[in-house]
Amino acid sequence: MARQDDSPQGNETGDSHSKLPEHLVKRTVRLSYVQSMLGAVYSASTGGMFIIGYALKLGADNVQIGLMSTVPMLCVVVQLFSALLVERGFSRRLLTISASILNVAGWALIILIPYIFKNASSDAKIAALIAIITLNTAFAYISGNARASWVGDIIPARTMGIFFGRVMMYAGIVGTVLALIEGTVLDHIKSRGIAAFNWLFLFGMVFGLLNVLLFVPQPDVRVKSKSLEAKYFHLIRDTFSNRSLTMVMLYGLVWSMQSLAAPFYATYMLRDLRMSFLGIGVLTGVSTVTVLLSSSFWGKVVDMYGSRPVLITCTAAITPAPLVWIWLTTAKAVYFVIPAINILAGFTAAGVSVALSALLYKVTPSSGRAMQFAIYSIVILLLVSPMPTIGGHLPGWLKSLGINADLRCTFYTSALFLLGATLVARRIHEPNSAGAREMVRNLPSHLRSPSTLVSIE
Repeated sequence: MARQDDSPQGNETGDSHSKLPEHLVKRTVRLSYVQSMLGAVYSASTGGMFIIGYALKLGADNVQIGLMSTVPMLCVVVQLFSALLVERGFSRRLLTISASILNVAGWALIILIPYIFKNASSDAKIAALIAIITLNTAFAYISGNARASWVGDIIPARTMGIFFGRVMMYAGIVGTVLALIEGTVLDHIKSRGIAAFNWLFLFGMVFGLLNVLLFVPQPDVRVKSKSLEAKYFHLIRDTFSNRSLTMVMLYGLVWSMQSLAAPFYATYMLRDLRMSFLGIGVLTGVSTVTVLLSSSFWGKVVDMYGSRPVLITCTAAITPAPLVWIWLTTAKAVYFVIPAINILAGFTAAGVSVALSALLYKVTPSSGRAMQFAIYSIVILLLVSPMPTIGGHLPGWLKSLGINADLRCTFYTSALFLLGATLVARRIHEPNSAGAREMVRNLPSHLRSPSTLVSIE
């Protein structure tokens, strides 16, 4: 019999969600959808073009913008701490809530930087900004690891695709609207300087805290406590002996290498092309709208065909896209070309995100999943972490070789990593998945009539 309280005991077979009363599973699904929207407000208000704009106001250069992405990623190792607590039977709900609160609270320190360092140099301000973002990221990694393991023991595996698809869809709706509204507001009040960003960050913090509160009523599925001394190295060994996971890890690594260019799209448009926050928000919104329109669709495709064909198809389709920046040297050209590119980018990014999320749960066992997720993230992010800083240096390195280059050289380089990720995706083994050609052949009919998609039970 299933326990009727809100703290059911998980098992070792990955079927702990089947022991939960159906109303608790449904409650978690509904609350997760609401959280995806609240989290989108939090992320839209504190990340992306806004934190880059904030750093530029503080006087950041290309290399410092790169360091803002590189240094925080090094904190991924804290996921080992989170995973060890989980494997010892520590409450995943409590760990998720406490780390999430600390993550949100860190933005109060970022708001205070201009006042605490009022007479300090721009380098000191940027150093403080990077340090606080790094601390915030550490807490995000802890909560993220605990939450990922927790969700895996609540949501039935057969519906993982549609679950992640809808999470992305709801987040996309809110993220798009907020990017446009906040971009418009910031363009109007940016004459107030750094204070305009601080009000925006404070607004995001409110929604971040609301997001945390919704973890409380969700069932705290416990994992069976283990002897840490006896199991610690076994958990690590089991991770690297999981061949399916290591191939997915390789894909995630090569795919993530395009972070070489990630922070510089907004930098190039804001600083070099003098585009407005609203303009960039509109371009981002095009991509996000496509994500929200297609993520649920991709969830059904993943449940029907498997994750592997989706990864192959979506990664191959987006590979040439960064090369269009060769011809984009004015704001007018960007507005003319990038909407179409961002439609493709949003469509394929939704497919990759949903497929990769679902696949990770398929290739990891319930017992030890927190540790395997932690090692997966650590391996990828530690190897990827230098890429944004390398991207910041790349134009200077090329110029020293007599090659006239600007920030766009990082965009072109990312295409090589996308090509590599496509080749790796072809080597992923996923039992019972369909071939990529079969999926692509049927994709037009599914797009015309999504009702033809039937999830595999």
